[in-house]
Amino acid sequence: MVEKTTRGRGRPFVMNWATDDTAEALHAAYRTERDVAVQPRLHALWLLRDGTRRVGEVARLLGVNYRTVQRWVAWYRQGGLAAVRAHHLGGPGMAAWLTPEQQEQVAQEVATGRFHNAVEIRAWVEATFGVRYTEGGMYSLLERLQCAPKIPRPVHEKANQAAQAVWKKGG
Repeated sequence: MVEKTTRGRGRPFVMNWATDDTAEALHAAYRTERDVAVQPRLHALWLLRDGTRRVGEVARLLGVNYRTVQRWVAWYRQGGLAAVRAHHLGGPGMAAWLTPEQQEQVAQEVATGRFHNAVEIRAWVEATFGVRYTEGGMYSLLERLQCAPKIPRPVHEKANQAAQAVWKKGG
């Protein structure tokens, strides 16, 4: 269904809405969406579907740039709500510094428990593979590999290890 919004100056907003995408359906989709990146997109489409608001007004209401709302509308025109939900901004990111095999080797070494912190892992990676990571970059790599260094729990200086061992055994 083609719908025009002609209120105000400038070119009217023209959209070929899918028959299932009524104002009520878009409002329900917006209200039930849990992805915080997708929710404002659906909100914008609902406000535009209503037919009383223009792109600039919707952008101001949502606190985003005019061009951002235009981008969301273009996604909708290309593939409907599925396209609006599927888009993720940010791109693929930088290429990994370590090959997948090297990353697997790092994960295996961390799993052995020989490292106590990211500084030790970082030094090992630099010595083994010749790749230099920052401490934060190493923690980011460890998070992507879904592993973490084994860190012993702190022990109070006045703790009596022998008495605790006896107590744990039920004595």
